Amino acid sequence: MAPRSESVEDFRQRARTWLANCMPKAGTMPKREGIDPEEQNWLDARDLQKLLFSGGFAGICFPREYGGQGLTREYQVAFNEESAPYEMPVALNVPSLGICSAMLLDMGTEEQKQKYVRGAISGELVLCQFLSEPSGGSDLAGLLTRAQRDGDTYIINGQKCWSTYAFAADFATCLVRTDWDAPKHRGLSMIIVPVHDPATHMNRVQMV
Repeated sequence: MAPRSESVEDFRQRARTWLANCMPKAGTMPKREGIDPEEQNWLDARDLQKLLFSGGFAGICFPREYGGQGLTREYQVAFNEESAPYEMPVALNVPSLGICSAMLLDMGTEEQKQKYVRGAISGELVLCQFLSEPSGGSDLAGLLTRAQRDGDTYIINGQKCWSTYAFAADFATCLVRTDWDAPKHRGLSMIIVPVHDPATHMNRVQMV
């Protein structure tokens, strides 16, 4: 974790030294036997994120209380410049860190921030979004996936599609309809769901 009084240039020098000692050069990640290349990319990204976290360079602009460094964008820019020659977990930037974690920082409970934001920064968790549906993607207020409260839980029924990197994620922020009597843009809720739950059926879209 960065000292609170560390200047940007001191931070840059510390990052330069750490990167040279701890991170692999770009294009040098070893291949994993019997692993699909796309799956390898995600396994590598998780491992690289864990390295950044252990070295005190993960979540540079995220609050310290959730595993980040609590620094300004100037420090992030300095790190980006120094880390350019090295392997980096760029696949985790969107949507896991840049969208999902940022949204939870703004709207999530303290418990959610401690679990999911800290988990994403540390590399233990990958987050994705469940937004678009087969009936439409640009009109999110018209979505049909519903969630009905059942005691302390919700029962969710519906379909999502075009969920970027869902196959590699652990949890998703899922947009659902919880109030069918409210105007369509006001009857929505966001629920965090486990992606690989037995009740979730996932099919990969084959690109041509």
